[in-house]
Amino acid sequence: MKKLVSLVLALAMLLSLTAAFAEDEVVTLKVASIWSAETEANRKPMLATLDEFAAAYPNIKLEVEWYEANAWKETGETLALSDSLPDVFYWNAGGVLWNLVGSGDILALNDYLTPEIMDRMEPGLLADMTFNEGKIYQLPYTKAASMLYCNTELFDKYSVKIPETWEELITAIETFKANGVTPMTVGGADQWPTNMYTDIIALRFAGDAACRAAYYKHEGATFMTQDWIDGMAAFKQLIDIGAFPEDAASLTRDESEVPYFAGEIPMYVHGQWFSGSLSPEMQQKVKAVKFPAVGKGYDNQYMGGAAEGFSVAAYTEHPDEAFTACQFFAENLSKNGYIAGAGLPAWKYDFSGIEGLNPVMAQIKEATSTADSMLLWGNTALTGEDATLIGDTVYDVLTGEITPEQWCEDMETIFE
Repeated sequence: MKKLVSLVLALAMLLSLTAAFAEDEVVTLKVASIWSAETEANRKPMLATLDEFAAAYPNIKLEVEWYEANAWKETGETLALSDSLPDVFYWNAGGVLWNLVGSGDILALNDYLTPEIMDRMEPGLLADMTFNEGKIYQLPYTKAASMLYCNTELFDKYSVKIPETWEELITAIETFKANGVTPMTVGGADQWPTNMYTDIIALRFAGDAACRAAYYKHEGATFMTQDWIDGMAAFKQLIDIGAFPEDAASLTRDESEVPYFAGEIPMYVHGQWFSGSLSPEMQQKVKAVKFPAVGKGYDNQYMGGAAEGFSVAAYTEHPDEAFTACQFFAENLSKNGYIAGAGLPAWKYDFSGIEGLNPVMAQIKEATSTADSMLLWGNTALTGEDATLIGDTVYDVLTGEITPEQWCEDMETIFE
């Protein structure tokens, strides 16, 4: 009898130890990140995030592979062909994400996303990460936004009001021109900086729903509407009244920004990352505001949104732990990146006690916190030849090769 009791106790102890070991079992996840270079703005914030994760989850070991952005895109697409994507990985949103969703390589995260987690995210950021009737395939760590950067020193010098409407924008341009000041700048040679202008103007005239439908080629979508034509005509109006430098079409983005940094140009439409390029002196002069309204009711809609984030491979052997890592990376890189001045947060966090934050980035954070919607830029939502086409044709409008109506006709070919 004593032997039987001893055996039972021994088995109980063994089971207890086995359970304890199971609780302490280390799970290893493979992770892919794009911030390989020391100069990458998000490298240090990501390293800080990885340290925080190691402290919070000692039972999850991470094997991180660092890639350059373009190299990772090519590598990731190759790995997807053999169902070999890492457990958790960085990826772009929109059409690029949809390509992997369509091939069945990405795990839908809905079952893990509790109301409490969803409430911690800034609103409106999952639209370009959601497909297949509401399935969410990615979590953002940053959000993007096209803003109108105004040099208040020049506005004050020439008694110009920072524009809130299209009419005020035209008045501002004409006033600066009359005083020998080039009103706006753009790097036409790189094409995509020009798209920053045309996309936001189109959004003001056509609205998020119509633009989103066109960029994602929804059934019934078209560029052949009066709103689209009016939007491109408004951009042509800026060209015609001399808003841009005469050689704008031949300027690279870097070249076009030189006079702005020198305090010679009062207005510039660009993404939120531009605020990180402003010197401390310029940060005190520049005010970032939403692009002016045109009277269509779409004035609180923004181009940008969540253009990148973290995803989980559909075939991971550890989906629970992979989601934990995915969500942790997204939320904490959002915090650490904003503190470092590397990006606009996609998650809610109280930054009030932190000193030294970029004041222009803070303006953008405040402005976009109540956005009605956020839409990826056309050349990001579109892929392949379609993305190339929108860049080429907008450049042709800038150079006068085609009319706004012809631009709409050219873009209509993506539906064929």
